[in-house]
Amino acid sequence: MRFRDVRILRVGAVSKDDLLRRLGRTSIRLNDYARALFADPDFKTSNETQDLRLAVVSLPEIGLPNGGRFPDILSAAKNAGLEPCTLEVAPHLRLDYLDQPEGPYLTVASPTFRHEPSTPNGFYLRRLADGLWLRGYNAAKEHVYAPDFTDFVFHVPRQSGD
Repeated sequence: MRFRDVRILRVGAVSKDDLLRRLGRTSIRLNDYARALFADPDFKTSNETQDLRLAVVSLPEIGLPNGGRFPDILSAAKNAGLEPCTLEVAPHLRLDYLDQPEGPYLTVASPTFRHEPSTPNGFYLRRLADGLWLRGYNAAKEHVYAPDFTDFVFHVPRQSGD
């Protein structure tokens, strides 16, 4: 399947503390949920660098014209040949995507991090009038994403012969 917005992003070999310093130096704002994700000892970063192919897709593009719950989104993405991203992708993408236009959210689809209702699920990127944000979010399994509420970022795995 071909996707309208694919980019290569280098991730890894950067500690959480260093990511936070880089975000601060770039004046990226964080909400409390993003800070909670960074503080969680189970949010790990990779010691090795890798170049990932990422696709930005809307829900209608992956077969959900009426939107859907997050498990439905992950399933539809898998059927389209996409995989969720690790949590560390979002801060790297935020640092790489400094020219994001003001407007809708860009949710980095990650597997559910924790199943407690008070724990953030993942990150999204947004530019608002007050600047660039890396925000954590918390959405219940029952939450239905409207088809035009946010685009999602997924990993495009390499196919044999790529």
